[in-house]
Amino acid sequence: MKNKWKTTWSAVFCLVMLWGEAGCRPGPELTGEEKRADDLRKYLSTEYPCAITAVEAEMSVITVHGQTDRDGNYDLVEVTPYGDVLAETGFAARVPVSSASFSKTFDRFVERDGFVYDRTLSRWLVVRERQGRDEIASHARYADRIEASRTTVREKPASKKGLGDCRCFAMMFSDLDTLGITSATVNIRITTLLHSHPGEGRLEHRYGGRSYYIDEVPLRRMDKALIACRDRGIVVAGIILVNPASQSADPVIGALLQHPDFTPEGRYTMPNLTCAESTHAYAAILDFLAERYTRPDKKYGRIHYWIMHNEVDSPLEWTNMGEGKPVGVYMDTYVKSLRMCHNIVRRYDPHAEVMVSHTHAWAVADNEKTYATLDMLETLNRYCRTEGDFPWGLAFHCYPQDLRKPQTWLDDKAHYRMSTPIITYKNLEVLDHWIKLPENRYQGTEKRTLWLSENGTNSPDYTETDETRQAAGLAWGWTKIRQLDGIDAHQWHNWSDHEEEFGLRIGLRKFPKDGLAAKEVWHVYRAAGTPREEEVFGKYLPVIGIESWDILEEVGHP
Repeated sequence: MKNKWKTTWSAVFCLVMLWGEAGCRPGPELTGEEKRADDLRKYLSTEYPCAITAVEAEMSVITVHGQTDRDGNYDLVEVTPYGDVLAETGFAARVPVSSASFSKTFDRFVERDGFVYDRTLSRWLVVRERQGRDEIASHARYADRIEASRTTVREKPASKKGLGDCRCFAMMFSDLDTLGITSATVNIRITTLLHSHPGEGRLEHRYGGRSYYIDEVPLRRMDKALIACRDRGIVVAGIILVNPASQSADPVIGALLQHPDFTPEGRYTMPNLTCAESTHAYAAILDFLAERYTRPDKKYGRIHYWIMHNEVDSPLEWTNMGEGKPVGVYMDTYVKSLRMCHNIVRRYDPHAEVMVSHTHAWAVADNEKTYATLDMLETLNRYCRTEGDFPWGLAFHCYPQDLRKPQTWLDDKAHYRMSTPIITYKNLEVLDHWIKLPENRYQGTEKRTLWLSENGTNSPDYTETDETRQAAGLAWGWTKIRQLDGIDAHQWHNWSDHEEEFGLRIGLRKFPKDGLAAKEVWHVYRAAGTPREEEVFGKYLPVIGIESWDILEEVGHP
């Protein structure tokens, strides 16, 4: 919430001349974070002489396939999530490889760093030793295929109508039926669940040779919400959130999972993947959730998609790992978290997908402390091209330009071109276009899943004018969503107005203190996607100032 710089040959010539006049002086020395970002950029863009071509994980073994150029002695090494692909020493599982092509098979589980370590979490890399240090000779690669222990059925929402933050509340469950909801999100704050020691009302979960403990009270509440969705055929995305240490149920777990660079303005933290102890605790709770919510019998409900953290392009507030991180450094950790969840859940469910969470910012960062979503997605694509693709999806939040103003059709920063600063309900055509481009497809062919996983228009007050404008914003957005086949589902947020929602009233119902009365937008959402849609939506044409719902626009370039 970036336009690409285009450098002409004349500009290049001028820069070269200026450099020469300055005596070919080097640029300013990079800081530690900047150098790290530059090293990662070089790693992702370099063509290496060797390659890991495939990694296959079966129940008890992992097989790594690759090739070399035979120009020297190479070693195949392993990089754990808490390791560093750019490290020059200290790699694990060093095995010599020298032939033009090779296949090496390893035990899947090994004793490492005090744990029974599952190597499906690792990347594999070819290096060459020079003067006592390792030189990268290939890109690293994650497991391409992980044999699942269960047989599940792939499920997709029956319609595009969904609801955000589904909770254990009888009146909300009733609305799931009345509104015709077919998809939902559920917030999963893992540090409210996970404990390091046993206690009353805690379930033991064994992972990596260690015991972890799950608080049954919040777990049962989540079960009820997921079972309610199961009983209605609702497809669910779980949102994995990590509370900071100060808000964690167990101080030990809180300290382990909070990123070491976390700063106090963060509502949530990026998980700490810098050491074995923290990484295994994170893996343990993901493993517990995957095991519980991918059962073929759906005893506790099912999670079909896994949204990783919240609005990562606004990192200080929503997925904090410190201030001033270059986007490449931030993404290196975020990709590790994505891959960990993907590889853990795929051990159980061969159809599970992880999703990345972004605000309505697109080609331009919202401010100097945020990132542009498009930059982050392009970086993720580069990781997929170099380290092996995996079927991630996009969970996008297309709130209006000004969250307080429901007239999204007036958003003047939402343009109909790929370089638009933001994407809101106004210009969803851009997002639909982007998700269908060949370079953004899984393995170049399969469209990635796209959910609008947190969206809504505001009613500044409960006056008739404000509620009508809020409903008109929904009618505009839904009309586009219904016609754009790149968009798979839309979740309205929130079910009711919330006292801690920054003064917004974006719910379908009023505040609890106002009796949770249905707002005008509730009735419009109920009609959306039904035979009554045309009749109900007609009221909002003059509100918006248009004569028909023929509102789709062509997407321009750039």
